[in-house]
Amino acid sequence: MKLCLLSPRFPFPENGGDVLRINSIARYLKSKGNELILISFCFGEIKLKKEYFELYDTIYIVKKHKISSYIFAFLFALVQKPIQCGYYFSGSFLRQFRRTLKNENPDECVAHLLRMVPYFEKTRVQKKSIVEMTDALSKTYSLSRASKQKSFKKIVYNFELGLIKKYERHVIKTFPKVVLVSQNDIDYLKKYTGLPCTNLCCYTNGVNCLENPSKNYDRNKICFVGNMRTLQNQDAVLFFMKEIFPIVKRHNPNAKFYIVGAEPSEQIKSLADGKSIFVTGFIENLEGAISDSCVAVAPVRIAAGIQNKVLVAMGCGVPVVMSPLISAAIPELSDGKNCIIKDSAADIAESVVRLMSDESYRNSIAENGYRTVKENYSWNKKLDGYEDIERN
Repeated sequence: MKLCLLSPRFPFPENGGDVLRINSIARYLKSKGNELILISFCFGEIKLKKEYFELYDTIYIVKKHKISSYIFAFLFALVQKPIQCGYYFSGSFLRQFRRTLKNENPDECVAHLLRMVPYFEKTRVQKKSIVEMTDALSKTYSLSRASKQKSFKKIVYNFELGLIKKYERHVIKTFPKVVLVSQNDIDYLKKYTGLPCTNLCCYTNGVNCLENPSKNYDRNKICFVGNMRTLQNQDAVLFFMKEIFPIVKRHNPNAKFYIVGAEPSEQIKSLADGKSIFVTGFIENLEGAISDSCVAVAPVRIAAGIQNKVLVAMGCGVPVVMSPLISAAIPELSDGKNCIIKDSAADIAESVVRLMSDESYRNSIAENGYRTVKENYSWNKKLDGYEDIERN
């Protein structure tokens, strides 16, 4: 088959969970012998490289302009559609998609994230389209209210919540296949929409495990992995820094915290002191940057779906201390066996300290976690049947 994928962000380099997700879907589809067409926005200039065409047979790039994005965001809000859908709407992108439909005649289309769905509605290709929603956005936006962080982004989240709920319901009623990464998110959408939701499908995230995780690690190194432009990751890091790390430092003065992820805000950058706190920004070899960590932390308080940061760390043989909000989306996880699941700052700190001081305990959690991910979360296994659409 020939498939056309619409992406709001150019998926190279793979510097975040969103681009890792769409490229992993593309790799699965490619492995099945499909021909792939990518239409993507870009920010600034992009030089197409040979390796990009090893995954996507055809690539069309549309430059995104902020002024028009703001105008469309305002216009979409006026007609009660999500602001983010307007922000990612472009006449140039729509024209390119129309040309592709006419000239290439793809068998199926995939919209990566809810914000790309309006292009399907404008071209009336709903019946042969898959909406890669990934997460229940309304759930993430609702949970953002739990954050004490004050920011313009949070204000926008609160304003947009109603629009997102309305649009999610519309998409579920309209499209033959809507994909999410967590059964918890599907259950959430069923409950609040009151719809049968028989077209909602769960294809969870996978991970590429290291073949032979190193037994050598830095006993003092703690890492957090995540794209730092998102509110939930910023909140998790600030929560760790303010309420957890000081407790850890009292027990282990040599403890070091590495914040690993692309696009850290100025607030996050300002945390770095070059002694015990390090902000790396985007790193090409993520596994190499975290595999020597004693422990990875994921004290996320705002989340939906499966957080790839957990799977990646476990696939590198690093034990993870995470919040119940994350563990709920991964049914194979068991507290004290293949990971540590704690909620309060004191309990998280105590768990981190124990992992740093008890080598046998640390290695047991790490090995069980690695085995869990390797056995259950290969990408091809989790994405099997992704391209199948039941057409009415």
